[in-house]
Amino acid sequence: MKILYTILLISITVGVSAQEVLTLERARELAIENNHSMKIAEKTIEKADAERKAVRTMYLPSISASATMAYLTNEFKQDLYLPTFKLDPVSGQLVPDYFYHPITGHPVYGPDGNPVFNSYGYMPLELTLKGAYLAGINLQQPIFAGGKIITGNRMAKLGKQMAEENLGLQEMNAIFESDKAYWTYVSVNEKVKLASQALSMLDSLVNFVRKSVDIGLVHQNELGKVMVKHNQATLDLQKARSGLSLSKMALCQALGLDFDTDIVVADTVIDCSSELLSIIGNEDVTQRPEYSLMMKQVAMQEEQVKMNRADFLPTLGISAGYSYIGGIEITGMEQKSNGFNIMASLKIPLFHWGEGMHKVKSAKAERDIKNLELEKNSRLLSLETEKAKLDLQDAFMRISICETALKQASENLELSQTRYELGAELLTDLLISQTQWQEAHSNLIDAKTEFKTKLTYYQKATGQLAMSNEQ
Repeated sequence: MKILYTILLISITVGVSAQEVLTLERARELAIENNHSMKIAEKTIEKADAERKAVRTMYLPSISASATMAYLTNEFKQDLYLPTFKLDPVSGQLVPDYFYHPITGHPVYGPDGNPVFNSYGYMPLELTLKGAYLAGINLQQPIFAGGKIITGNRMAKLGKQMAEENLGLQEMNAIFESDKAYWTYVSVNEKVKLASQALSMLDSLVNFVRKSVDIGLVHQNELGKVMVKHNQATLDLQKARSGLSLSKMALCQALGLDFDTDIVVADTVIDCSSELLSIIGNEDVTQRPEYSLMMKQVAMQEEQVKMNRADFLPTLGISAGYSYIGGIEITGMEQKSNGFNIMASLKIPLFHWGEGMHKVKSAKAERDIKNLELEKNSRLLSLETEKAKLDLQDAFMRISICETALKQASENLELSQTRYELGAELLTDLLISQTQWQEAHSNLIDAKTEFKTKLTYYQKATGQLAMSNEQ
């Protein structure tokens, strides 16, 4: 008994955990949390921020250490004969001890064209590099790089801003898709209820006609007509339920939920009050992420012009370091050396056959292209926004028309039912009235669903779509 109780408890727990009670706000939250495009956009921001921080380090000096070691098995040997010098008694300076011609008094030159000395110093030279090494640490600081460092930082900052704008765009897309899937599911759910209600009405009509046939008031043929309609209504209900399952899967896909999640929507009647139209009139395309992205693309290309120009401007930098040399033996004696060094480097491009001018011209042309694309796409965005406004107004007007049609169809159905029960109307006329009522009701559901979807699209087209805009 305890085992059965435990299994039952687990089953109930699993069933409860798999159920999701959805409001529109909750649907949006889930869509944003589980949307892969948004996750990619968030990682893109992290990447852009890391690149921005990396570029900022170019303002700071760089410090590096290096070490080099050499091991040569062969030794360098050479006998050197070095000329000698003597002290000049007059000037007190060392002068070459040339061999002078006894007659001319001029220095004597050898076959190699060099003067001959009276005596030479003998020096055997042996150079050994078995374990020679050079180690040091160096600091480099750019002073001026043609503006590339400043421009690079501006471009990195723009890159992060563009990544943030893209995240906003992906959020709006995720909300739009989740809203569309949400209201579609609500709509199909309402149509299932409508199909069930229509079938219930036919059930009552079948019972009424069957009783009338039994007492001989109507012919058996009348029952056959109702049964045909009843069978069709049963099939329609099954189709509606299948459509509900498919729309639930589409909603789960948009929200990142498992397909077998049991969804209960909070909205059962689609509210489409005229107050929702109060947002109309704020059609400003500059609030859209797409517009901001295009503006930053123009700014990015402007910085690229500066970057191309910087490649052909002077650069200046300084470096300071400390080095240590050892492991070198000269004629059996190890030589070591260490010390500090400071250097400055200036590079001035002089002539590159107009390469810099052409690269800057190319970057400017690309900038002009971005400006033209901005102008073109801004007009397209304005056209899209205007169309979204008109579609929203038309959708609201359609609701009013469908509500009037449903009211008339309901009154006509009520009258037909009364007249048929009194024997003053044919069965076919009653069935037509029921069909018209069902179609009118279905059209109203479609109109309200379209209005909700158009409202979300209008908010997206005007850059007003956000988590706080719950409908």
